[in-house]
Amino acid sequence: MKKKPADLQETVVPGVFTPWQEVDVEIYAFTDLGVKVAINDKYTGLVYGNEMYGDYHEGQKLKAYIKFVRADGRIDVSLQPKQDRHVFLAADRIMAHLKAAGGRSGFNDKSSPEAIKNEFQVSKKIFKQAIGMLYKQRTIKITDTGIELAKKT
Repeated sequence: MKKKPADLQETVVPGVFTPWQEVDVEIYAFTDLGVKVAINDKYTGLVYGNEMYGDYHEGQKLKAYIKFVRADGRIDVSLQPKQDRHVFLAADRIMAHLKAAGGRSGFNDKSSPEAIKNEFQVSKKIFKQAIGMLYKQRTIKITDTGIELAKKT
């Protein structure tokens, strides 16, 4: 595990960040809890491992979001936007997947969390919310074998 860069601050005073503010991060270490990141080249933060949906490496630069500044000043970071925005991004990925697959996909709410995570880089919960939203918009149909683009009338 790489050491924290010396010029990063471990804590932040209240008011520097707002919840769900977009920031630039660079991964600098992997720990038992998750991934340590440098936030805007100034602060250190943590992305919990159970909130990561992809393969990451040290030195990787990403857009991230301030999830929470704890009472001790330490910063919790998310690589996913706030849940409602995340559902819209997942819906966009699902639509792109359907178009690339000719309008039909074997993915549905019965698909395994691992398969969903591998294909769409989201949790099963977010996937289900996204297909539910697309269904309510009559953009897709949900069938016994998967999902498909709804026919335009």
